[in-house]
Amino acid sequence: MKNLHRALEIHQQYGWRTLRDKVLRRLVRQNTWDIYSQEAQVSAQLFDFSAQDLQASQQVQRTTPEQLDINRLTWFLPEFKYTYYGGIYTILRLADFLTRNQAVQHEFKILGSIDSGQIAQQIATSFPALAGQPVESFQHLQQVKRFSASDAAIATLWGTAYALLHYNQTRRKFYFLQDYEPLFYPAGTISAQVEASYRFGFYGIANTPTLAELYTQSFNGSAAGTAAGTAISFTPCVDPHIFYPPAQPTVTEPYTVFFYGRPGHPRNGFELGAQALRLLKQRLGKRIRILSAGDDWQPLRHDLHGIVENLGLLDYAATAQLYRTCHAGLVMMFTRHPSYLPLELMACGSLVVSNYNPATTWLLKHQENCLLSEASATCLADTLQQGLLDHSFRQQITTQALSQVQASFRNWDFEMERIYQFMTGAIGAQK
Repeated sequence: MKNLHRALEIHQQYGWRTLRDKVLRRLVRQNTWDIYSQEAQVSAQLFDFSAQDLQASQQVQRTTPEQLDINRLTWFLPEFKYTYYGGIYTILRLADFLTRNQAVQHEFKILGSIDSGQIAQQIATSFPALAGQPVESFQHLQQVKRFSASDAAIATLWGTAYALLHYNQTRRKFYFLQDYEPLFYPAGTISAQVEASYRFGFYGIANTPTLAELYTQSFNGSAAGTAAGTAISFTPCVDPHIFYPPAQPTVTEPYTVFFYGRPGHPRNGFELGAQALRLLKQRLGKRIRILSAGDDWQPLRHDLHGIVENLGLLDYAATAQLYRTCHAGLVMMFTRHPSYLPLELMACGSLVVSNYNPATTWLLKHQENCLLSEASATCLADTLQQGLLDHSFRQQITTQALSQVQASFRNWDFEMERIYQFMTGAIGAQK
């Protein structure tokens, strides 16, 4: 914790302004903003379009206002390493449902230089019904003009929406939204490009009602003159065969806390969570054990040696087994999607502790199915400590949370069928 202690000494001796200036000078030396600027320059060149491109794409949307039969579906995906990541897994879950229930054939187009053969094998392993469906990577948007025709096409992460904009060999275009992606970047070039993609005129398929509302609102005041946005939302679910409570919950110490720690993902508030756990460890010592998973990182490099044990990337089943051993889970989200982890932790009988976020309160209810805290290390530590030490209070909340998950968040087929009906319905009937 040498670097942290030195920063605190500077703050105490010279005040916040000096500490801030020292941090900013270090950022300049490391060319942090230069790196962003270079990325933004590449993005400005790569993700480009004209008014004519918009008009051509929107004409595609107007050609089939009636009921649409979907037999062939083209997916535009970003690069990914593992099919079990929440967002990618949900995308493939929908593709799997459409194949098993509606005999839809798919083509997966991946924007990047990834090994398409390896990804095809991962997809087939995770979803056997999708074995043999073509997977192809591409690196230039103009390449989409040679792709074969399909009945409908779906963009996923924002960069793929630019590929879909140029792909007009289809009859209907959709945008699969799983977070409000402008918040992934500082306000500027890239975030503006993300926002622009929300005005391309694609029909939205949004993971949660909040995202559907944000997407439809993005069309208001569009300089491109696109029509009002249309979107359907679905409710995320958990697989009850994988995520379920333990037969005999652990009631003895040490208390086990799960931390969703991902240093490279600002929306998960790693630094804030880490400081909260330092405080909690100081208070409870050997009475608490803190485990992290979800990304590969070394606790020593983040001043967490002896405080957090990082288990790295775990597969789906191993993740559920971990949750069943935990009394509480600290999962933070500062964008507009609650993440799947709160639902999975609730389904496994673990107390969810998270930051207050107005966009996620449709799911996370303070002292009803979770505990919410202000974005302060001390507040988070206090909330975790209360949830751990007050056994009856924790049991009351986890029992209610489990009941809610089992009643409302476990029927994936119902949600997938609603999406299919939206995709194939007449335009005027879409809500």
